[in-house]
Amino acid sequence: MACSLNEPAFCSANEYYAGLLSLLTRGECELVVLPAHSALLFAERCGLLGSPESFFSAFSAYLKCCAELTPRFLEVHTELARSAGVFLVPGTFLEIDGANCYHSSALIGPNGEICGRQRQTHLSREERAAGLSRGAELRTFSTPSGTAGLVVGSDAWYPEVSRILGLQGTDIACHPGSIPESFSPHYQLCGMWKEVQQNQFFGIESQLSPTVGGENFQGRCAIHAPCEMTEDKSGYLALSSNKEGPAVSAFLDFQARRKAIREYPLYAFLNPPAYRRYLPSLYPSAGKEKE
Repeated sequence: MACSLNEPAFCSANEYYAGLLSLLTRGECELVVLPAHSALLFAERCGLLGSPESFFSAFSAYLKCCAELTPRFLEVHTELARSAGVFLVPGTFLEIDGANCYHSSALIGPNGEICGRQRQTHLSREERAAGLSRGAELRTFSTPSGTAGLVVGSDAWYPEVSRILGLQGTDIACHPGSIPESFSPHYQLCGMWKEVQQNQFFGIESQLSPTVGGENFQGRCAIHAPCEMTEDKSGYLALSSNKEGPAVSAFLDFQARRKAIREYPLYAFLNPPAYRRYLPSLYPSAGKEKE
């Protein structure tokens, strides 16, 4: 199957995003994170995938046209970030590099430029069967709000990813995620909430909620912080509910985070020199990107 990226479809997409743009410009947000598979949802809403019978048939249809679709998808989102004046993580997309295809995310600056990209470094059996390749590097990105790292898709359930980002100085870990409805409702707790408590950074978790390719998703969007600095000691600054809708926002208090780290310096009880020596060898290109 091949897709044709006709202009009416993208006009429709721009109208869809007009509502999001209006919301962002009213909310005084500095950093916005969209969920995983946003480019797949984008393609489906534009009518580019036909009538897929399952999520992975939709995924396969998107894979066939991602070389053409992904640049247009990013073009829409760079304009969205520029118009709203925010740092934007546009969810996830597929990108081709030579013979390989990667599930990736990016950080877009308020000037509309892509600050950098991050590829998913761990793949599920289904993702490998679909033809994806794993990334081999972890990066961090400088923003006025602090150093940001991207935890893409299933990487949230591999603790070495967040630990490496933490050792590289990440202040805010952004996670575009998706959790199928068939998974245990407790599965999400084993992801970013746990990683935030183990590394004491802020976590912005954006979970996919619409039905895509006929599959329902159940994750809840959340903004995490170390338990010590949240009023109810839950580790949640904000958590979405069906009643309030999927979007959440919160103020990130860096002074309170520094106080929590001083009072309980978690890394002092670990062995960061050993992590710096051994873990980066698993991700040989790990490094820091600046704007």
